[in-house]
Amino acid sequence: MDELKKEIVAYWDKRAPTYTDVIEKNLAGAWGDRWADYLTARFPAGKQSETRVLDIGTGPGFYAMILAARGYRVTAVDFSENMLAEARHNAGPLAEKIDFRPMDAQALDFPEDCFDVIVTRNLTWNLQDPLKAYGEWRRVLRPGGVLLNFDAGWYNYLVDEDRQRAFERDRENTRLREVEDHEAYADAPKMEQISRSLPMTGRDRPKWDVDALLSLGFTAVTVDTEAGEKLWNEEERINYASTPGFMIRAVK
Repeated sequence: MDELKKEIVAYWDKRAPTYTDVIEKNLAGAWGDRWADYLTARFPAGKQSETRVLDIGTGPGFYAMILAARGYRVTAVDFSENMLAEARHNAGPLAEKIDFRPMDAQALDFPEDCFDVIVTRNLTWNLQDPLKAYGEWRRVLRPGGVLLNFDAGWYNYLVDEDRQRAFERDRENTRLREVEDHEAYADAPKMEQISRSLPMTGRDRPKWDVDALLSLGFTAVTVDTEAGEKLWNEEERINYASTPGFMIRAVK
């Protein structure tokens, strides 16, 4: 494992417990159902019990939990052992229905054509080789299978002055609106340091993603640029006003 990857894994291992707090907010009220409704409406046709879903970069297990609760056959992978431990804990009784595995999103240990759906959330920005990852994801999807990737231009403000100013306005707005500032945590400078070395930080997204997916042979690639507005709660919308969340859907 190279040094940058070691840094990335160590960072997420350390922060894993704090992300349990994040998904507790995501699951509060009807937000878990809102996410599940949005995702499953974009799945290929098929019975839940026969639909194999791969949750890549499961983190604290949010996607795995809400989809397993609806009867889907879920496999959840993450490169951080601590994140997987949090996910298993957070899933409670649902953990028995989810196949949790430690795995690198850029080098999946699965045969070709074995999943009907791949879901990811806030992952691709954090990868060293996102093109390789997209190729791996396509490999393990069955023909007609669907990729759903929710992400945003996280840390693009590091390389763009206008986005830096907008990012700073978001921080001020969290204070004015009296909500938690999601960027005010002790390890924030460490992730900024790591992000300066990651390719997605300097890319035009989601345009880059669409071009990459098409080049790999995905079809019917579409982007919902308002996905964040639809799926984030009010606190998240205040925090991320300058960094819109998008959902990419692509078919193998």
